[in-house]
Amino acid sequence: MNKFFVATAITFVSIASQADIIKCTFTEPFVDSTYSMAQQSLTYSTFTGDAKPAVKTIKNVSFQIKSAGEFELVAKDGKVLQKLNLNNKGSDGMSNNEYPYEVEDKSMLTGANSGWGGCSSNFQKTKNSDED
Repeated sequence: MNKFFVATAITFVSIASQADIIKCTFTEPFVDSTYSMAQQSLTYSTFTGDAKPAVKTIKNVSFQIKSAGEFELVAKDGKVLQKLNLNNKGSDGMSNNEYPYEVEDKSMLTGANSGWGGCSSNFQKTKNSDED
């Protein structure tokens, strides 16, 4: 049983280690987030119509594996910032893009999508259904 647990843990860690950067897109409000595993930081870029987006970076954010395909980005105070589900059902709410991760951002509970969006990573790419 211990061998099974170790093998499962190694599999999850190898998946997580491959996703060096996770980029998420949200609409209404128009926000992009980027999580860097190497820097353990989550950066939000909010687009308000100005040429330059407002940028906010949160440091010391951990990537936690909750179960197979379910992950959380957690601030150092224990607050869950984002919940990610690797289910190929992510959506930005506007485009025909299909994102491998569905995300719920716990800080964006307003707007048309109430904090729901789509994410991709280095090894889990976004698909555009118009290109099929």
